[in-house]
Formats: sequence, structure tokens, C-alpha cells
Amino acid sequence: MLDNITNNLEQLGMGAIALAKLLLNLLALLTGLATILGLFGSQWWIFEVLDHPRFQYCLILAIAMIIGGIDRQKWSFLLGIPFALNLVAIVPLFFHPNLPVSSSIPLTILHANLDRDNRQYDRAIDYISSQKADLIFLQEATPAWLNKLNTGLKNYKLHTVLPLDNSLGIAMLVPTSASQNIEIVTSKVLYMPDYSPRPMIEAIVRREGKEIAILSTSTARGTNSKGASGFQKTEFDEVAKWSMNQQEEQKREVIAIGDLNSTSWSGRFRQFQADSHLVNSQLGFGLQTSWPAKLPSLFRLPIDHCLHSKSIRTVERVIGSDIGSDHLPLLVKLL
Repeated sequence: MLDNITNNLEQLGMGAIALAKLLLNLLALLTGLATILGLFGSQWWIFEVLDHPRFQYCLILAIAMIIGGIDRQKWSFLLGIPFALNLVAIVPLFFHPNLPVSSSIPLTILHANLDRDNRQYDRAIDYISSQKADLIFLQEATPAWLNKLNTGLKNYKLHTVLPLDNSLGIAMLVPTSASQNIEIVTSKVLYMPDYSPRPMIEAIVRREGKEIAILSTSTARGTNSKGASGFQKTEFDEVAKWSMNQQEEQKREVIAIGDLNSTSWSGRFRQFQADSHLVNSQLGFGLQTSWPAKLPSLFRLPIDHCLHSKSIRTVERVIGSDIGSDHLPLLVKLL
């Protein structure tokens, strides 16, 4: 009797293992297909979405290849092709670009998406207050959030703001004591393109006699809801034009920072980089995933970014702690 129970349990265990391996192989095959289709993101918005979770693709494919190798499944080594394609997109993020240092004065910028539904005001205010930034750009800034910031912050003050009850409100904060590193020349709210409902903040600052144009921006999500994916592409194109105008016509250095709803290895993002002549500050600092904030780092995506002119170097880049939002903050120090 006992032997029969033991045998049945062994058979159930073997069956469960076999089923798990089958499901893993199916998942790996789907992952390999998604890897290939993601390369054609410019053709269809769904392919564009598939272009983002490449690090997660790497994890799935690596596990499948290891298990397949242990079981001596020769076909599993074909998964090395999509694995390599994903790895090629990710590995450059771990190498610093050889950029010049154009200034001896650091410029520290904090970007944070507050999340309009976030009610953990004290947690966000404590985090912001603990930072030593020259400029702070906030997104999803509602009237309720600005009231809390206005009364809760002691070492920063509101400078340029457009609070909105939806997810499009924006704000720029500056230290209550004027920064010794930069001088703010102008700041304003603008829209790119002109008919966009999404406001951005443009700040022109002066550092060591040179002007820097800084843009706090948030682009649409790359889904097809009401043509959002196509509109995101339009926004990228408009910001790229703005960047080139600032660099070539105005002779300014450029920094663009914000929630771009795109990973740096996606085809759309890489095209934006090329068109704007900007460098991704993420290079040399690894994945630095920021969304969704509640998930472990391995399951998040890096969609909050800072890009800058080739004459600027990122010397520090940190993903901040949980402030109750669905995004984690981004702090960069630039020379």
C-alpha cells in the first residue's frame, strides 16, 4: 500500500516537472518570437510594445537554455539567437561613453512623477526635501499636490507650475536659497506640437557663462488607444527638432528629462536619440528600472530618462526610493 502511494507521488512529481518544462519551452518560444517582432516596432504599435521588455526576455531565454542544456535538448540552443539579440541591446548600457567634461560646476536635476492618485504626500515631500538638487521637475502635479508641496517643503519653492487634475500637470521647483551652480535665465510652459494637450517646461539656465536649455517632458504611452502610439512618435520628433534648434541656432547645450514611456533600446527611442543628437545618461549605469515602482527591479522597465548634449557628461545617476507613485524618481548629476 505504502509502495503504491510512493510510486503515485513519484509519478505525479515527474508529471508536474514535465509539464513545467513544457510550459517553459512554450514561453521561451513565444519570447523568441516576441524578440524578433519587436525589431519591427515601426510597422505596428503592438510590435513597438514588444520591443520594451528585452531584459525580461533575456531572463526567460537564459533559464530555458540552461534547463534545455541539462536535459540535452539540442534544439534549445537555438534560443541563443534571440537571447543574443536582446543582449546586444542591453549590454551597451553598462559602458560609459567617452565624453568630454565641459564644466567644473555640477548641475544636479531631480525628476519625479508624483502620480495624481498618490496620497502619500509626506513620503514624497520627505524624499524631495532630502535631495540636494539645483532643479526639480515634477510630473502629474495636481492642485492638491502643489498645496501639499507649498506648505510641506522647507528648502524648495515652486517656480514654474501648471497644476492639472488629470495626469498632465507639471511643476518646477528651485532651492529656497539661490543655487550657487546655475542662474535661471527664463522658464516657461510650452507644448510640442502646438496642438498637444501635454504641457512641458522649458528652462534656460546659465552655468559658467554658457546657456543650457532644459526640457521637462512626458510623452504619450506607446499604445494604440486613440492613436497614442503615433502621437508619441510625433512628440519625439518635435522634441528632437527643439533640441536641434537649441543646439544649432541658439548655440546652447541641451538636457531633456522626464517620463518618456519608452525603453532606451527600443527602435523609436534610438531614432529619437539620433534625431536629437543627444546622449542617453543611462549609458554606464546599467538598467536602472523605474516603472512600475511596486515590482521588484528585475520586473520593472527603465522608462524615466535624461538625455543631454555630447558636450555634457553624466557623473552620477540614481534611481530614487519609493515615494508612493507608480514611478521611481530619477536624480542625475551632470558636468
